Amino acid sequence: MDGLSHIFLHVGLCSAIARLPEQTIVPMHVRMVIPHGDPPYDKSFNLQRGDGTEAVIEFDVNRGAYHLTIDVPKYACRASSFLMILPDQNRKVVATLTDASVPIDTPTLLMDGTAPLSFVYLKPTYVLFDKSVTCNMPIGPPLPSHIDPDYDQGAYYFTMYADPSLSETPPVFAMRFRTPTGLAHYVRLPIKLPAELSSWPSNIQFNITEDMVDSLATEKTDTLLCPKIWGTSAG
Repeated sequence: MDGLSHIFLHVGLCSAIARLPEQTIVPMHVRMVIPHGDPPYDKSFNLQRGDGTEAVIEFDVNRGAYHLTIDVPKYACRASSFLMILPDQNRKVVATLTDASVPIDTPTLLMDGTAPLSFVYLKPTYVLFDKSVTCNMPIGPPLPSHIDPDYDQGAYYFTMYADPSLSETPPVFAMRFRTPTGLAHYVRLPIKLPAELSSWPSNIQFNITEDMVDSLATEKTDTLLCPKIWGTSAG
């Protein structure tokens, strides 16, 4: 359908469901909630336990920010994930069910954008540095951080979780690109951590083009690069 993105939701089974015999019917409730308004996707399923470790559900939604929740109350399992759906980008989403008694962390920041297929081969990720690291100077060891990367065809999605040590001094954000020789390019991005934790994470979109990737070939490695044409948009 025009204007919609197709979601391939891969639901990893919790231990209680994984122990069930094949052919067992498992009731499951899947919701995609937006910050304001009615859920654009809210459906209950009766899934048949197969011989694998996950179930796959497909549906369509509009672009935007979502809170995905999966509930299986009969077996006390659930999953929760915040994610962005980019325009004209279908997306594979992996959500693993856990015991309902296990706390679920809310991320601080979602970072995503479109990217050429060659982007994945550079093994890109976000890293954080102390604010003393400046442009065109060698970088030091990165700060500890919890950032989960996810790559899809034509796009990437990073999810960052809070770290108490980062609240004391605002870090420098950089995107790291590995080179074929094992070195790395670091590109500074003008990103700031949210001032306070919220029930809904902030979002930064940063689209990467083939020209941007090619421009790094002649740049210094292990140095904080600060090209002016690299910009972000907040949401």
